Amino acid sequence: MPKRCVLIYLASQSARRQEILRNMGISFKVVPSTYRERWCRKSSPEDLSLRHAFHKAQKAVLPVRARFVLGGDTIVWHARHGLGKPGSRAEAIRMVKRLSGKKHEVYTGLVLWDRKTGRVLKGCAKTEVWMKSLSEARIRHYVDRTHPYDKAGSYAIQEKPAIVRRILGSYSNVVGFPKELFRKMLSQMISGAGGDKK
Repeated sequence: MPKRCVLIYLASQSARRQEILRNMGISFKVVPSTYRERWCRKSSPEDLSLRHAFHKAQKAVLPVRARFVLGGDTIVWHARHGLGKPGSRAEAIRMVKRLSGKKHEVYTGLVLWDRKTGRVLKGCAKTEVWMKSLSEARIRHYVDRTHPYDKAGSYAIQEKPAIVRRILGSYSNVVGFPKELFRKMLSQMISGAGGDKK
């Protein structure tokens, strides 16, 4: 069944998620969500990313007949702490410095909701990332060049200059949207929908 025939309502303003969906040939429309993320230190990164993704989908501002809604949330996890989007240049520099020369994990929770049937599919992708050892000057140059203020962990693996040394897992997950996981979830959802794609 051609997945491009299914219209997905994406409850995310992320340009990277939109680009990946577009490259996958998925038909989608971007919609806002009224949900505001709340961090809970006692939650695991899997639970936290899935909780955020679920509420983003549930709080999406949708047309009356919208059916398939997608929520996503990406968390950079290091030393038992989550790193979100930096609020300033100084915070971005601190985040990259904290990750420099070390391994961290990137988790993305995805939630696909069929409003017609009430069915909800959830999945979480994990990628291990090793960052290069960076000098103070290189970190400052990187932050000034990439402007990472809308990116969890203050870096973007897809942008130059490259600061990631190695990854284990999905590359697109580190960008912010694990396309392999989404393909699997979408196939499950459509097969369960009995071929009705409206």
